[in-house]
Amino acid sequence: MTQNVNYVFVLLFKKITLLRPALIDIYQDERRFLASLAQRSCEQNKLYEIILPSIKNEIKENSLNVFSMVAYQCLKENRSERPTMTWIIEKLEKALELQVNSKVVGFIRVGTWGRQNGGPQNNWSFELEQGHKLQKIAVDHGDDVIYSLMFTFECGGVFHTSNKAGGWAGGQTVSQVMFDSDEEIVGIKGSIGTRGSYTIISSLSFETNKRTHGPFGGTSNSVFSIPWDKGSLVGLYGFADYYIDGIGVYLKAHEEIMRIGTWGKTLPGGPQNKWSFQLEINHHLKKITIDHGDLIYSLMFTTQYRGVTYDSKKVGGWNGGDKISEVTFDWNEEINAISGTVASSRGADAGCIVISSISLMTNKKTHGPSGNVRGKPFTVAWDDGSFTGFYGLCGYYLDSIGVYLKARSRVFQLTTAPTEHIRYWDLILQK
Repeated sequence: MTQNVNYVFVLLFKKITLLRPALIDIYQDERRFLASLAQRSCEQNKLYEIILPSIKNEIKENSLNVFSMVAYQCLKENRSERPTMTWIIEKLEKALELQVNSKVVGFIRVGTWGRQNGGPQNNWSFELEQGHKLQKIAVDHGDDVIYSLMFTFECGGVFHTSNKAGGWAGGQTVSQVMFDSDEEIVGIKGSIGTRGSYTIISSLSFETNKRTHGPFGGTSNSVFSIPWDKGSLVGLYGFADYYIDGIGVYLKAHEEIMRIGTWGKTLPGGPQNKWSFQLEINHHLKKITIDHGDLIYSLMFTTQYRGVTYDSKKVGGWNGGDKISEVTFDWNEEINAISGTVASSRGADAGCIVISSISLMTNKKTHGPSGNVRGKPFTVAWDDGSFTGFYGLCGYYLDSIGVYLKARSRVFQLTTAPTEHIRYWDLILQK
């Protein structure tokens, strides 16, 4: 197994670096061995310096990130930390998908809420291109369901209407959501319900920088909400057939890192109340220490880099909790969603808006909930590889929490047709 893994590593980097052999006798420094050169380049975030120039113009950055991460993991000194062939194939297929099928490049997918999968006939997507302005959303809905959505946008003074998403069954009411020229969507709220055996979106609201449109449909107990910075929305997507079954959003970042949220206390705090944790390049989130009881008192983050661990400062916890839970993550485990509840504190400091519970979802399992599940729920998911940290407000308790997500805003220019990309990746996967 180890020989297979090492062979895959060498093969991968032969394809994405200088197409050079694994050993060059004339060098006596780090360039002598391909494996050590590639590993060090990954750790120093200088991988692009050794990539074959012609490939730089072909491969998309998010695909390359997955591709090089696979190769890097194959070189782990600890045998137990090296990946299985099943994991390698899964990640290579993901890299291929990002290279060939990713239509919205440079943006972050957040969600989905509701139905989580479906066939090609169930997928729907609406994307705003540069220079497009969203003018109207037609919401076909009933008392407890969203049947369909249709979008109208303006470009160069000409109005265009998208295909209808959903609506194989007809609704009872069509509401026209009109946006002013200076109005932009900065968040959505909704709820999830069921119709027979179908998971559906039962209600939707659109929050803008000027007002709230909705709710449309009927609110259920399973609610979701997500705010974002003005100017970030570039589209929506999801699953649909008779109804809108699932919904998510495409967001763009104005900088390399984008902020999603927060949930919890919304009033601004002083500098002493603001907290932030961001993963540094090539650091792995090893552990989150949660101090909790009837609510979340504090969080502390432990990262690992080249075998050395680093602890962050504790955020929150001016008061102590009843229990400390340590959430540990495997080497190949990453957070791709969080959920929790927002409530008022009780006892001596009653009435403060706080995070009362939190769960951390990864590509392998769900950790939690920690705290007391009470109050208003929230949940948000994102694509693997996007997570880069948390932020929020704190004091005696953890007052609010938001997520830092990594924007894939830099895109390599494509110089060959899509079929050429497919042939390029086929060579790698078939070897």
